[in-house]
Amino acid sequence: MIEIRDLHKSFGPLEVLKGVDLTVEHGQVMVIIGPSGSGKTTLLRCFNLLEIPDKGSLALNTIKLDFTPGAKIPQRTVLSLRQQTGMVFQSYNLFPHMTAIGNVMEGQVTVQKRSKEEARSKALALLDKVGLADKAEVYPHQLSGGQQQRVAIARAMAVEPEVLLFDEPTSALDPELVGEVLKVIKQLAREGMTMVIVTHEMKFAADVADRIILMDNGVILEQGTPQQVLEQTKNPRALQFLNRLSGEE
Repeated sequence: MIEIRDLHKSFGPLEVLKGVDLTVEHGQVMVIIGPSGSGKTTLLRCFNLLEIPDKGSLALNTIKLDFTPGAKIPQRTVLSLRQQTGMVFQSYNLFPHMTAIGNVMEGQVTVQKRSKEEARSKALALLDKVGLADKAEVYPHQLSGGQQQRVAIARAMAVEPEVLLFDEPTSALDPELVGEVLKVIKQLAREGMTMVIVTHEMKFAADVADRIILMDNGVILEQGTPQQVLEQTKNPRALQFLNRLSGEE
């Protein structure tokens, strides 16, 4: 479904991605873990061209892109790719002047050109799905962090993407609010939603992932099932990272 080959990305002299190869199958939940600065978020942002790679290729269903330094990607292609990749950010990124239902309706009306009636009906159904039907007319500042993140998930789902991308979806939350967001993501996994999730929640990664990618210094150190990566790795750097996490828990 998604295929990335030899992906490179630099910011000035800093090479953040150093030739990443990755395949995400339809219905698969792929979790990306690794230390800070390993390239996890940059890789995720390359999936929907929030960052334009310098080199390599990306394919999502019928969209196929080859990247070369300085080349421009047609805006129509960028928009087409983004319509198939719903993004959930760690800082929610809700429109503060819109209610919960307004946030979920916005992309449907402006991007997909749905009628307001149709968009509202779908938005209500999605808010109900994430357990917030009773908060439809509430503004973001009146919601807890966990509730805001669940609205953000509903908003990402509203445009019916092929894949959902999550960038540390619980890192900005108080510990007691983390569970309500992870519960929604686990339910989406059970329903067969294709997802790529950057997270530091190892227990969650083990529970939800079909495949785990462990990155460090812009490359993939390990990839495989949760058991293979989290319990059976022999890579010294991977072991160092995982042992440090175990010590913190």
